[in-house]
Amino acid sequence: MPRYCAVKVCRNRGGTAWKTISNMPENKRISFYPFPLQDKQRLQKWVDNMRREEWTPSRHQYLCNEHFTEDCFDIRWGIRYLKSTAIPTIFPPVDVKCLFLYESMLIT
Repeated sequence: MPRYCAVKVCRNRGGTAWKTISNMPENKRISFYPFPLQDKQRLQKWVDNMRREEWTPSRHQYLCNEHFTEDCFDIRWGIRYLKSTAIPTIFPPVDVKCLFLYESMLIT
C-alpha cells in the first residue's frame, strides 16, 4: 500500500513531493512518519495543529516531513529520523482564499 500524507491539501505520496500549482512531481525526497498513537498528549497536538475536527488517525496514516521544522529531525548516516518529541507545525491555511495565497507564495 503506498504511503501518502494525511494533510488534506498535501499531495505528497510514495516518496515524491508534488508542486502545488503545476501538479507535477518535484525532484525532492519525502519521508513519511506515523502518528504517535501510543502517546495521547502528543497525538492530540498533532491533530490539533492539522485543524481536522472530529478526526482520529489510524496506524495506516502518516504525515510527510514537509509539516515538520528542521529541528524536529536527527540526521544519522544520511538518514532523517523524527525526534520522539517532534510536533508538526507547518500546515497550509484551511480557508480557501488563504490557500490560494499560500500556493502562490510557493511558486515564487
